[in-house]
Amino acid sequence: MARIYQRQGQSGRIWYLDYSLGGRRIRKRLGKSKKLAELAKADVEVKLERSEIGFANKDVGLKEFIGEYLNYSKANKSANTFDRDRRTLKTFYEFVKAERLTAVTVTKIEAYKTFRQNAGAKPATVNRELNSIKAMLTKAVAWGYLAKSPAQSVKKFKEPKRQVRYFTKEEIQKLVENAQSPRLAAIVQILAYTGLRRSELVHLTWDDLDFKKKLLVVQAKNGWQPKDYEVRHIPLNDRLLRVLREVTRNGSPYIFPNISGATLIGNLLSRDFRRLAKRCGLKNTSIHSLRHSFASHLVMQGVNLYTVQKLLGHSSIKTTEIYAHLAPNYLSSAVSKLTF
Repeated sequence: MARIYQRQGQSGRIWYLDYSLGGRRIRKRLGKSKKLAELAKADVEVKLERSEIGFANKDVGLKEFIGEYLNYSKANKSANTFDRDRRTLKTFYEFVKAERLTAVTVTKIEAYKTFRQNAGAKPATVNRELNSIKAMLTKAVAWGYLAKSPAQSVKKFKEPKRQVRYFTKEEIQKLVENAQSPRLAAIVQILAYTGLRRSELVHLTWDDLDFKKKLLVVQAKNGWQPKDYEVRHIPLNDRLLRVLREVTRNGSPYIFPNISGATLIGNLLSRDFRRLAKRCGLKNTSIHSLRHSFASHLVMQGVNLYTVQKLLGHSSIKTTEIYAHLAPNYLSSAVSKLTF
């Protein structure tokens, strides 16, 4: 705990504040007022109790620390997340114009939010950038560069909630029938029957399939990690097994490789799907809508949200709850169970 005491100085008796923090003894000169000294003591005790006070063990240049953090990001995060960290922190550094890490303040982070919003970035985009900045500053605290993250009190923008776009059974059939190639038709069906993310599909290998057990496994590859580093198993129905058996093998470990047998570029796959959807007259959609379709139709068939969460690989049930409104009579069914 903290204490206050007096010492005789040249201008009279001076109050001092004395407390311990992390094994170090801290003393501060407060002045001649006992009342102000008591207020300072009470303030420090509250902050100590809440762990809101501390000190940085070492100071470092902002550019230097960003480089150190990006090395960590590259080694521990997915390629897409690392790329977002790299782009975000480059823009952030150029905006804040701070030489030292300790010069990054709440005010500067809030100003960055406004700057990005005025530049036309959507709330969701700014929030993802804030995730990168917050994660970096949290690591700065963990590594002893900062006593407290200046981003801790920075709030994200509220994002408008939109109803997810999913395909009807008829629309999925239309996509399959109008696909430019048997390969794209197979991709549409695999995504609709498994709910895979685009990155998971392009990294899917033949070793990830077990035709006997009728299972598909989402797992890490050399140089690639699934979101949240999850490993999950997805059952395959008979129709999808037939589709997979008909996919041509060309010696590549990947099920859908590029022309040289390496990983297919996801953006090219999205481009092909957009062209297909346009040809089918389907608007406001993307390849991710097939993942929404997988989840939506499961929920509409009465599958519980916990099961859908596991199949999709969501780390939080809150993410899966965007499909809750599709459950047949899920609210009235719950209320009908009440008896008094």
